[in-house]
Amino acid sequence: MRGDRIFEIFGIHSGRQHDVYQGAARTIEEADRKIEELKLREMNGGNWAAQYHNKGFVVRSRVVETDFEFPSLPTPRHKYFVKTSPKPNRPGTWDSTRVAVFRRGHSTDEDQFICEYERSYAMLQTFEPFRQGSRQFALISREYTKSAVLDLASGKVIAEEAETNPPGGGFCPGGFFVPDWWDVNHGSIIPGSKHWSADNEWPTGDFGFVWGCIWGDDSSWKVQFLDLSRVTDGVIARDERFGYVELAASAYQSPCFTLDPDAAKKVGPPPFIRVSKYGGISKVTFAVEMAFDLQSGKTDEWQRLKIANLE
Repeated sequence: MRGDRIFEIFGIHSGRQHDVYQGAARTIEEADRKIEELKLREMNGGNWAAQYHNKGFVVRSRVVETDFEFPSLPTPRHKYFVKTSPKPNRPGTWDSTRVAVFRRGHSTDEDQFICEYERSYAMLQTFEPFRQGSRQFALISREYTKSAVLDLASGKVIAEEAETNPPGGGFCPGGFFVPDWWDVNHGSIIPGSKHWSADNEWPTGDFGFVWGCIWGDDSSWKVQFLDLSRVTDGVIARDERFGYVELAASAYQSPCFTLDPDAAKKVGPPPFIRVSKYGGISKVTFAVEMAFDLQSGKTDEWQRLKIANLE
């Protein structure tokens, strides 16, 4: 927290002009323990510290200049789960889905019911909890061509896409992903220390992704961008900035659909979407499907153009 002091460790060598940063600690006692571990490190059959830091180590304090603190664990994706059941409709039409939302307890007897809603289609992977600051939400899809945001504190829908698709057609959400801070960061760098930057405070839950099928198109999953920065104002926006990307969504199942809490802990974020930020530039990497001619090694020109968003 801003104004606190942390303790940074530097290695010193007689033949080196600059001291070498060796990490940071929250207390002087923790820094001293780290130094003792560094002194015992071996490399190539010799003592690493004696070879590279022959004048020992020094601890220097630094005042933290950020308010950022690590978000709590477990992540929202592991904190909430759903139970679903079909709701039959009139003959000749698909079933709707009843969705009951729960917060996980320490045991199944302590699971807390939050709310229930209906989706006008099969559930697929259309439930993704996420957070913005201290508030926790979930991306859901009540209508099969629309995305919405559920407030997990009140159990109320606070934002929903307008009906922009043609009736009975358009883009149908099949799954959601909102990158959590712990999906991108490992928590090994102390906020405010030497190598900390604004990049390390990202993402913040203000964007996400939806994959789904364009009705009547084909069986592949497309991926689109979701702007979640204004959901508290009732606004959720979606765009096709990546072009006609066919996502290799594999057999991923969100931990929100796993009732066993121990099994849910073993499930990470979807492996086919990865985000990163460095030097203020944020990027996303998709695992995509592309077909190639086996003899020539070439792909269809239309697919290359669309995946590059050139049409």
